[in-house]
Order: sequence, then C-alpha cells, then structure tokens
Amino acid sequence: MAFLRVAVTIILALTSFAVDAPSARAATGFLYDCDMAETDRGRGWISPKIALVFTADGKVTVIDAITLHFSKTPVIATVLRDNAHRLIVKWTVPRARADSGRSFSHFDYRASIAKASGRIDLTAIPRSYDVGLQGRGVCHKRTK
Repeated sequence: MAFLRVAVTIILALTSFAVDAPSARAATGFLYDCDMAETDRGRGWISPKIALVFTADGKVTVIDAITLHFSKTPVIATVLRDNAHRLIVKWTVPRARADSGRSFSHFDYRASIAKASGRIDLTAIPRSYDVGLQGRGVCHKRTK
C-alpha cells in the first residue's frame, strides 16, 4: 500500500513539472527517481522507491514510503554537496516508530548519488546511534 502511495505521489510530482513549467529563461525543476536494490540490509527503514524532487526555486523534497508513513507528507531535504561528480543530500524523518514499538525522535538519512552512473548509496541512522543501516540502488534523473 505504501509503495502505491509513493508511486502516485511521484507521478503527481512529475505531472507538476509539465504543468508548472517555468519559462526558458528560468531554472527548471527535476527529479531523481531511485530504485533501491538492497533494501533488506535496511531492515525496513529504507524504501524500495525514493524520489528526490528539486524544484525550480531550489527546494529539495524527499518522497518515499518511510517519509509518507511517518510524516504523512514529503520531507524537506538539505543539499550537502552538488558538484560535477556527486550530489549528497540529507533529511530527517521525525517521530519514527518500529514495529516492535520502539520509537525514535529522529531518523536521519543521507543519500550520495554519483552523477555519471546514477548509483545511490543511502544511510539511515537513528539520532544518537553510532551505526546506521545501508542501502544501494540506481537513480534516473528526470525532467519530464
């Protein structure tokens, strides 16, 4: 069910690019559509599908099953690095709760995308923990 909700949200985000297309002089938005391959290593804290939406005004939001489940809306992300080779963004999911009942005030995520290959390395770690969960996958940059 969560995966379907993520897919619908991604489709709506893509549609908004076409509807709200800025003029040729202005910057345009884009999206990284990411398929995570090794989600089992993430123990349920890494979604199989992740979208990083970059709007024309420079804002970045993350849409995946985890953010939609706990926050009910996309989560704002921060760009840590954006150069010719790599894009690194981070975001936090507040008030996360495991199936066991254990709660986490904040679950921090960090995604590193190699621009040439689209490979994404994702780390998810509860705040105040030393070791995080890892996932890998491939992202495709989309403008339409």
